[in-house]
Amino acid sequence: MRFGARIAVVVPAFEESLLIGRTVSTVPAWVDHVVVVDDGSQDGTADVARALDDGRVVLRRHRVNRGVGAALRTGYRAAFELGADVAAVMAGDGQMHPDDLEAVVRPAA
Repeated sequence: MRFGARIAVVVPAFEESLLIGRTVSTVPAWVDHVVVVDDGSQDGTADVARALDDGRVVLRRHRVNRGVGAALRTGYRAAFELGADVAAVMAGDGQMHPDDLEAVVRPAA
């Protein structure tokens, strides 16, 4: 919990088996839930996400690639079903710096 709110990070991922573990490992400890949405990957992205040793991680999976918009919708729905007050996004390929999360989350919280 941060800023008096339960925080979730949604991580849309397509064919990110090489980077998803590193991306999730950079999510700050103050984040309550990390929702990884495997958007129909065939490269083992879901397997890597399942194997992560992080109790905050929740995996949702699309059987076929539906696009980032659908992955975000799935992730946000899961985040709020888990009780999150605020949800932010970090791309599965690690292109977003985790230090930026606080500035994104604070106004919403």
